Amino acid sequence: MIRSFRAELLKLRRPSIIYGGSAALVGFTLLATVLTITTATKTLAPPTPGRGQAATFGQLAETGGLTLGFSNAAALIGVIVLVLFATSITAEYGQGTVRTMLIRQPGRVRLLAGKLAALLACVAAALLVTEIISMIAAVVLARTRDIPTTQWFTAAALGNAAGDYANALFAAAMFGIFGTALGVLLRSTPLALSIGLAWLLPLENIMSNSWSDAGRWLPGLLSRAIGSGDTTVVSYERAVTLIAIYAAVALVVASISFVRRDVTT
Repeated sequence: MIRSFRAELLKLRRPSIIYGGSAALVGFTLLATVLTITTATKTLAPPTPGRGQAATFGQLAETGGLTLGFSNAAALIGVIVLVLFATSITAEYGQGTVRTMLIRQPGRVRLLAGKLAALLACVAAALLVTEIISMIAAVVLARTRDIPTTQWFTAAALGNAAGDYANALFAAAMFGIFGTALGVLLRSTPLALSIGLAWLLPLENIMSNSWSDAGRWLPGLLSRAIGSGDTTVVSYERAVTLIAIYAAVALVVASISFVRRDVTT
């Protein structure tokens, strides 16, 4: 497992992954941070179709306001992570390198675990950097709109930031496991991405419009609720429990498929 972990880290050091993936994470998070603060209102405004409820100056002035933009970007971050994990797996099949890897590491479960651990480690580091950049941007933007930031520089605010980071990392890990499962089962980048993105983006949103309990059961909506800290539809404990069960099932199915299926078929 350690050797496959190190091998995956070497591949993740490629400029296209480092700069491309980092730019996407930072870009989407900064966009969410800018929109969160620039659209904030002094009093509670009615929800805007397609954009939801805008934050107020009072909400942003609280200890959680510092990382509110980062939390709002959780859904987009999850999509990026799913794409990263899925393409990392399918690329091994598409390029035929999976056979070479299995010669060096015949233990398939250890190989898959090493790849997954390396990807999660990189995502954890990238999320930490992204949150720090989002916090800096939030401070600058808040001053341009005269939003009080006194509460942002307290121990409670730092604790809230740590909690938001943990939630975002957990949600990203769940998206990553789903992406890994899609990659192992489908072995095709276009097919894995089309199914994964179609389910997470339009299908779950469409289902939520016609099914009131969709947010309490669907994995994508549960992961977004955890990442953003939104408990209006489902409790935090229920969301964590259900999404962990879904991820465990996906991981077991992917592991069985990876162990039992021939890598050439």
